[in-house]
Amino acid sequence: MISAQTNIQKILNASETYYEIPNFQRPYAWQTGNANEFLVDLEDSVAKRKNHYFGTVVLVEETASTYSVAIIDGQQRVTTSLLMVTAIYHLVKKDPSLIENPETTPELIRDRYLFNANIDKNKVKLRTVTTDNQILQHIFDKDGEESRLEPRERMSNIYQVYSTFRKYFSTRKGLDKYIEGLKLFEVISITLNGNDDNPQRVFESINSTGKPLTDGDKIRNFALMLGNDKLRNHVYDNYWSIIEESLVDSNKDNITDFFRSYIMSKRQAIVRLDAVYPEFKKQFDRQVGESQEEVKIDAFYADIVESLGFYRLLKLIDTDDFESQYKGICETIFKMRYLQIDLYIPFAMNVLRHHANGELTDQQFEDVFKLIETYFSRRIVSGIATTSVDRFLASLHKDILSYQKDSPDADYVDVLRYILLNRIGQTRIPDDAEYENAIRTREAYYQRNSFLIYVLTAVEGTSKEAVHTLHQISDAKLKLSIEHVMPQTLTSRDWQEMLGDDYERIHREYLHTLANLTLTGYNSEYSNRPYADKMHLEIKDKKTGEVQNVGFADSKLPINVWIAKHDVWNEDTLKERQAWWVKKLKDTWSFPVTSFKPIEEDTSVYLLEATDLKGRSIRSVDVFGEKNSVTTWSEALDTITESIYNRNPEFIETISNDEWLSKIIRQDASAFNSSAEILDTGYFVDTGNDTNTKLRIINALGKLFGLTQDDIKAELTADKHIEEDEE
Repeated sequence: MISAQTNIQKILNASETYYEIPNFQRPYAWQTGNANEFLVDLEDSVAKRKNHYFGTVVLVEETASTYSVAIIDGQQRVTTSLLMVTAIYHLVKKDPSLIENPETTPELIRDRYLFNANIDKNKVKLRTVTTDNQILQHIFDKDGEESRLEPRERMSNIYQVYSTFRKYFSTRKGLDKYIEGLKLFEVISITLNGNDDNPQRVFESINSTGKPLTDGDKIRNFALMLGNDKLRNHVYDNYWSIIEESLVDSNKDNITDFFRSYIMSKRQAIVRLDAVYPEFKKQFDRQVGESQEEVKIDAFYADIVESLGFYRLLKLIDTDDFESQYKGICETIFKMRYLQIDLYIPFAMNVLRHHANGELTDQQFEDVFKLIETYFSRRIVSGIATTSVDRFLASLHKDILSYQKDSPDADYVDVLRYILLNRIGQTRIPDDAEYENAIRTREAYYQRNSFLIYVLTAVEGTSKEAVHTLHQISDAKLKLSIEHVMPQTLTSRDWQEMLGDDYERIHREYLHTLANLTLTGYNSEYSNRPYADKMHLEIKDKKTGEVQNVGFADSKLPINVWIAKHDVWNEDTLKERQAWWVKKLKDTWSFPVTSFKPIEEDTSVYLLEATDLKGRSIRSVDVFGEKNSVTTWSEALDTITESIYNRNPEFIETISNDEWLSKIIRQDASAFNSSAEILDTGYFVDTGNDTNTKLRIINALGKLFGLTQDDIKAELTADKHIEEDEE
């Protein structure tokens, strides 16, 4: 290893050298904001003739080529500097008078910094990652002219930064001084050779001064830093290029999110965002190992690519383009996207895989997705937060298969219904009583706007009109907003008289409930007008003078057709509207029923008395009288810890003074193989242990905070073996 202090100009000026950015690196990630910061630092250094520390550049000498040097860290800085010089070159090529030093020419800039004149005058001396390389070459070939580049090239980060530099320097003169100014951008250059430490370890250990690495970036590095070039090229050509092309564009990099969903679908347990990379490495080590045999690598990545197809189906592919086999689930997928609900994706990936393997019929497949829609929709109507739902869904497929193992004739969908119907606490599906009460009395107006619009457009069930309306809203082709039929302020005596003597109570009780809400494109025009005016409202187009009828009586929205049939809007009408809502929403998302009954009987235990529960499955925990469904002991420990935390303001301080528990509950999640965060405190409880260790933690918490045996109860299923490392 050779370490040296140098500057970015010397690196660009290296003769007979081609810089290669390996495929395991992320694409160019700097954006306009980073470029502007770069320019501020450059101007300051040039004006004051002072040095500026620009970070670290780590190079690996390629033994297969005399001229090639790989950049494994610092590519963002090197590429940005090259783009700046390129922009200046294109400007001075058109107008050499922009150069002050007569010895500096456009050709000199090109041959010294951008090309290797003695080797190839047409090949840029920096080869970047994936499609970036083609874009960079096109920028050179087309003289950076925006009109000569394709739309996707113009949208790329690499062109946007180039364009920022070009616009900036187009208003300045003496541009050669800025290239000279790169001498002031000091870097630490580290050069490795084949005898040095694993480049991957160096890559991970460096504290980059540029844009922080995501877990997706680290996975890319790890995936392509294999034992030899043949394997690296094989993985890149056959797998990673597909992953990159599918998940990365100019607006979004979904690599980290995909691998989190993939790993959760395989582990069938929750995975923290900051644990995605370590978990990926564990998966690789278990399935491929140090031998890195090609056949094992192919099996490992073939599964990933199949899962990638499922992920894209659930999150990225336009539902209009779904293949015939997925048409039956496209509306549920569209609705989940509209609602921005992603936490069902790991479970849905397992369902898709189960269907692809022939384990589910098409009808069962569609029924599962309809149940997903019903589960979330009834919770939205009832106003139940998503707390703990991600943990429940992560293991749901495994739980269904476990029941089927004990009852081989059980239907997958029927078991799913059974599990949903038996959830309690934060992960429950609202029954008809809770659902109807929420429809009648809940102040739905205060929930997330997209949630409310979703409910308001769903009153016609699966009618083409309702589906079409929500699609148009989602595509921004139709602009509708929430309208209170009875206005928020009763300034008009007409409204007071229509509502009657008890108008204040009626206004208070019904104002923000579903009964009084609708959708309109003319919210400001409706304002606080009397009901009769809203029914037959006319507005004049400011440009054309054309009069439009926009009242409820003229609306084609299904939700307003009902309103148009009523001449008055009073408490009787509002109660009738409530009943209408109840019927429509019950029909749209009906409460599931099941005929499945598990073989085993549940057993109740007091956890603060128990000492050995190894091999027992847990169904629910009751902490301080509040009962919650759980499926694993890890989930139970998390739920119990959070409940105790909520009751004890000095929880963290008390724990920190306990010699044993202070090692179990810590801020450093990396100290544990598996852990769960206690609410949003930044403290984590160790869940990477066996059932009896978790029981010991629960007992220690109970003793420390003075709990009685009645404070923590649990329902266990019949004796059955549990894999300890999956808890």
